[in-house]
Amino acid sequence: MDLSEHDWIRFGDAVIDYEIRRSARRHKTLEITAGPNGVRVAVPAATRPEDIAAFVRSKARWVLDRLATVPAEQAPPQLPGTLPYHGRSLSLTVGSDDIADVDVRFRPWELQVLLPPEVGPADVALQVRSAVAEWYWLRACEHVSIGVDRWWPVMGSGAKPEVIIGDQRKRWGSCAADGPLRFNWRLVMLEPGLLDYVVVHELAHLTELNHGPDFWALVESVLPDVAERKAALRAVEGTLPL
Repeated sequence: MDLSEHDWIRFGDAVIDYEIRRSARRHKTLEITAGPNGVRVAVPAATRPEDIAAFVRSKARWVLDRLATVPAEQAPPQLPGTLPYHGRSLSLTVGSDDIADVDVRFRPWELQVLLPPEVGPADVALQVRSAVAEWYWLRACEHVSIGVDRWWPVMGSGAKPEVIIGDQRKRWGSCAADGPLRFNWRLVMLEPGLLDYVVVHELAHLTELNHGPDFWALVESVLPDVAERKAALRAVEGTLPL
C-alpha cells in the first residue's frame, strides 16, 4: 500500500503543494506542518482527498505565512530547460507578462510559463513547478481517460469505475475491487505505449486482483510485448524531473 501521496490546492494567487501521510494508527485528527521540507499533512488512512483539501484550505493562510519564513536557499530547484511529454522533449521557457495569474501556453514542442510581474525571484521556481505540474495533471486527466475508454471494451469487467488522476510518488497506477482506478499524472510524460501498458495493467486487475500467471496472461493477450513495455517503464522510474 502506498502510504505517501501528493496533492495541491489553489488559494488566491498561490498554489500550495502538499504531501499526504496516511496512518492506520491515526483515527480522527488531521495535522499539518510547513517548513523547509514543504507542506505535509498527516491523516487517518481512510480520509477522503476532498476532506484533506478542505483541511489544507482552512489552514492555507497559516501555511503561506510559514513558507514565507523559509530561507531562499530552501526554495525548490529550477526545472531543466527540457521536459518529457509523450516520450518526446518539450522545451520549457519562463518569462514575465502583465497578467494577473500564472499562465502556461503550449505549442509543439514548447511549454511557455508566464509569471505576473509581482512574482519575486525567490518565488519563481516554486510558481513554475506548480504551474507546470498543474498543466501536466490536466493533460493526464484527458489522455488517461482516453486510454481507459480505448481499452475498456477489451479489458472491462463489471461497471466502469471512476478514473482519478493523482500524484503518487511510488506508483504509476492502482486498482481496488470496489474502488476507482487511480493513475499518476506523470504518465503523460512517457511515450504513449507505456501509458497504454499501465492502463491495461490496472484494467486487468478488475478481473485478476493479483500478479499471478492468469493476470499476466490476460495482459499479454492484448499486449504481446508486455515484457518490453514493463522493462521500459522500469527504466524511466526515478528519472523524471517532477
